[in-house]
Amino acid sequence: MKMLSHFIIRIFVLSLFFLSACTAIGLQPDQPTENTSQPAELTVEGELVEINSDYLLIQKEDGEQIRLKLSAQSIFWEGKQWMAAIPAEIGDRINAYGNWNNDRTTFNVALYYANRVDLQGIVFYVCGETEAFMLDQPEQDYVILPLPQKTELLTESPTDPTSYKYYDLMPNFGEELQVVGREIDEPFLIAVTVTRMD
Repeated sequence: MKMLSHFIIRIFVLSLFFLSACTAIGLQPDQPTENTSQPAELTVEGELVEINSDYLLIQKEDGEQIRLKLSAQSIFWEGKQWMAAIPAEIGDRINAYGNWNNDRTTFNVALYYANRVDLQGIVFYVCGETEAFMLDQPEQDYVILPLPQKTELLTESPTDPTSYKYYDLMPNFGEELQVVGREIDEPFLIAVTVTRMD
């Protein structure tokens, strides 16, 4: 009988040990937990088909139309004033970031872009007359126009944030660049930022 009670006690202690271990594993602080209070920021993209005073209507490739709700807090092209002077037009490709309203009928816009293009490549053409250049992007033959006092020239790891803007915007043949720009009349692209990678 004594042996049986010792055996039962050992089983009980082992059970408690396993239960506490499982509970501890389940409560690891670095495990992701689902947060339902803050909806995740989403993105939508489509062709601009209608412009209204407080919303834009875009059409996705599959034909679905999405109403983009604009507010005083909606930011166009990261708040760049010179880019805001070129408003979005019918036919532009719109990328919008934000959240859906409760019934998913309207997308509330936090930040949006018109005809945004992100490129990275090696400079293979530089034209001094038009002050333009091209990157070796497959199937993306954009003529890139850097604008003095508007285009920001960055370096991959800047040490002084004031020393790398607005100088020597024309790159050299063979340089590797990242370019964020806005497509205008094909094949031209206005450079918003140019980052030198080497």
